[in-house]
Amino acid sequence: MKEEKHYKTLFKATSLFGLVEVLRLLLKIITNWAASNFLGTKGFGLVGLIENTVQLISSFSSLGINFTGVREIAANKTNDIEFYKTIKAVSQFSLLTGILSAIISIIFASRLSLETFKTTEYFYWFIALSIYFVATSYTQSKIIYLEGSQNFQKLVRINIFVNVLNSIIVLAAYYFFNTQGIIVAMIINSLVALIFYTKLSNIPKTKVILTTADRREYFKKFIKSGSLLALNTFIGLLCFLIIRKYFVDINEEILSFYNAGNLIIVSYLGIIFIAMGKFFFPKLSQSIKNQKISNQLINNQLELSLLIILPAIVLIYTFSDFFIKILFSSAFLPVYDILIFGLISIVFRSFNYAVGYLLLSHQNFRQYFYINAVSDILNTVLTIVFYEKWGLIGIGFSIFINYLFSSIYIYYYTNKKYSFKISNFVKKQFVITFIVISLIISSNFLFNKMYFTIISVIFFIISAVYSIKKVDEYILDFKVSNKFKSLF
Repeated sequence: MKEEKHYKTLFKATSLFGLVEVLRLLLKIITNWAASNFLGTKGFGLVGLIENTVQLISSFSSLGINFTGVREIAANKTNDIEFYKTIKAVSQFSLLTGILSAIISIIFASRLSLETFKTTEYFYWFIALSIYFVATSYTQSKIIYLEGSQNFQKLVRINIFVNVLNSIIVLAAYYFFNTQGIIVAMIINSLVALIFYTKLSNIPKTKVILTTADRREYFKKFIKSGSLLALNTFIGLLCFLIIRKYFVDINEEILSFYNAGNLIIVSYLGIIFIAMGKFFFPKLSQSIKNQKISNQLINNQLELSLLIILPAIVLIYTFSDFFIKILFSSAFLPVYDILIFGLISIVFRSFNYAVGYLLLSHQNFRQYFYINAVSDILNTVLTIVFYEKWGLIGIGFSIFINYLFSSIYIYYYTNKKYSFKISNFVKKQFVITFIVISLIISSNFLFNKMYFTIISVIFFIISAVYSIKKVDEYILDFKVSNKFKSLF
């Protein structure tokens, strides 16, 4: 019964946050359309540049509080004194990191403008963004509380409302203020999010006071663990810049294909991993002291991930041209060469996410840092070497090899350190998934487009029926099967 309960709660949470991410994606498409039409080509480029710079400052200054904060809150029992102290500490630390980001933005405004836009004329944008940094960081503390205490229904409701309202503000700001509207929208949206999350998150009021010693202890813990996570982010961004610079020197079109391929593999199909992090990570942190339950929870998550991933991957293989044209344009059809091997990497990425959270739940930030740092560096080297050898296909192959090696090491380490084991059934699922995708990849090289499509459609139908059958068994108590049988 416990196993069934894990399936149901995991599936429910993944579905909830998956829908939120789909909505966020649709709203992003609309705001991108607004940016390209209201701001023009140059203005659209400014949006991307300012967002990248802001993310770099925020991710580095926040010191990974979004992970450490969730873990600390989830690890404590609700209504316990330590629980309330942790909430206050996370709130104060988040505000402090926001102020730090604001100070960096103000002091280095001219330099940031020069590095981002090749001119200092936008320096006042970064001064104005100091408001954004403080508001966003403080809002993050409310989100951390909702995630850590697993109040997901409230988090989803607020998230949907704020995202829709933010999109409306972006459309209005771009229309009325043109390029100046980029900063106007970011500041107004940060304040709107702060107001609604503060009012609706209902963080319990308590008379518990943090002493100077308490504050020092919590902040030291956050900084010690978070500094490695922040350094991870920096290394990841640096490696991306190296790849970007390499492709720009060769051909800017190749960079566009690389970005589009990453968008499909990481962003669009990565929705499930974002949803996984919202519920699975705090749930795992809560049960980490019971090895049997935590192992079972990870195996349940892996199985559900594979049930969702396999049909999605096969569907993209089958109708790749259609999806690429819809998401980008016919000029981006060469991106499929990246997807040939790149899509199979998602299978191993699902493993890395589920089992990797075991390290964070045990607060093993050092090992988590090493794995991600080595992975980022290896990805950079393999991408350049394999592109030189095989072109766009080599880029996808490098992504696959990188995630494969990471999975092997993560399993070896967690098995030795935490006695984690993959269940026999999940092992079979991994093998079947790998064989199915390998057969599709082989068909791509062996047959023409028509026969390849027929083979892919057959595999999609089989994988979709199997996934629906399993979801019906685990989640719906055979309601679909019984309804189908009653028809005959």
